[in-house]
Amino acid sequence: MKRFWAILTVFAAAVSLTLSSCKETKEFDDHANWQKRNGEYLSGIASAYGNDMPQTAAKGDRFRLLSFKLDPSKAWSGGNYVYCEVLEQGTGTGTPYYSDSVRFNYRVRLIPTDNYPEGQVVDQSFKTQSLDPSVNIPASFSVKGVIEGVTTALMHMHCGDFWRLYIPSGLGYGTSATGIIPGYSTLIFEINLTEIARIGENLSPR
Repeated sequence: MKRFWAILTVFAAAVSLTLSSCKETKEFDDHANWQKRNGEYLSGIASAYGNDMPQTAAKGDRFRLLSFKLDPSKAWSGGNYVYCEVLEQGTGTGTPYYSDSVRFNYRVRLIPTDNYPEGQVVDQSFKTQSLDPSVNIPASFSVKGVIEGVTTALMHMHCGDFWRLYIPSGLGYGTSATGIIPGYSTLIFEINLTEIARIGENLSPR
């Protein structure tokens, strides 16, 4: 009987500890109020990146780029801009045209959440946490074949440039979910442009 009560006491203590732990562990819905949270996040970025692109973008510069589809002589809301930060400045001389093909390393994240403080990674070509050209193999794309926000940025980048982009949902995947990317998502891209091939030219063989 004593042994029975001893076992019961241990069991009760274990249940109590488990319930206590459950109360202290919070479950977060990362995508609750997603549209509103993405709008607020983008507004903060727009306030910090409100200047137009300088003639020569150097490391550390932050600026905005109007979508290539829009008339720059007119006034547009913040959701029509890509917000850019230069992480590394390249040494290339030309920038891609809409009709060109390119190669670049990339990583795409959603905005930071409780479960993903740095933003959930939803796609990437990176094989390492940080950019390592000796390890990472860039992916090839046509400039016109990627989302509007990335096309806009690419047309201002030089080979070797490594930029972080904040892309509003309207220049990304819009209001509908795409794979694991919820609708209304602001996308955070890290892009390292490595090669440009003009129309009629081929990218180097791999």
